[in-house]
Amino acid sequence: MQTWEYTISDMTRLDGALPKLNQLGADGWEAVGMVTTWGAGWRLAHPVVLLKRPLDQPKTTP
Repeated sequence: MQTWEYTISDMTRLDGALPKLNQLGADGWEAVGMVTTWGAGWRLAHPVVLLKRPLDQPKTTP
């Protein structure tokens, strides 16, 4: 059975969002969802991306 590892990426600074997502993709992460969250400062709302990647399967011995 496939197991997954999850992380989130807060895209508070949209000017760096694409390079950041491209690097996460190169590291094996796949974006699976996006929500808007409330923050502080001049940007009251900003996107947060949920990402997943497969965990290595443990080797079993017969």
